[in-house]
Amino acid sequence: MFGQITGQRLQLAKMYIANYMLALEEQAGALDLNHSIRNLNSEFKLVEPAQESAFVQDITYFYDAIKNQQVSVVDRGAYWKFKAMSFLEAKNELARELNALRT
Repeated sequence: MFGQITGQRLQLAKMYIANYMLALEEQAGALDLNHSIRNLNSEFKLVEPAQESAFVQDITYFYDAIKNQQVSVVDRGAYWKFKAMSFLEAKNELARELNALRT
């Protein structure tokens, strides 16, 4: 491999592939996900053959999550406010908001 994608970029790459699979399914009407991901890997050599089954499973998880999502929009300003906080600040803010919902 020329270079490696890891961490959050790897998650994004898997999500992009899952979105591509959803687009293929929408266009074709049906899709053999396992076969399509394996063909994609054969063409682009994304992972080694020994990792292909795990790769298919990972993409399938993203595919299922995207296909079954129920929330189609979040507030942009609130999201960036959340992203601007440290992990601990965000967790404390989330706890405050959840506790406020209880009352």
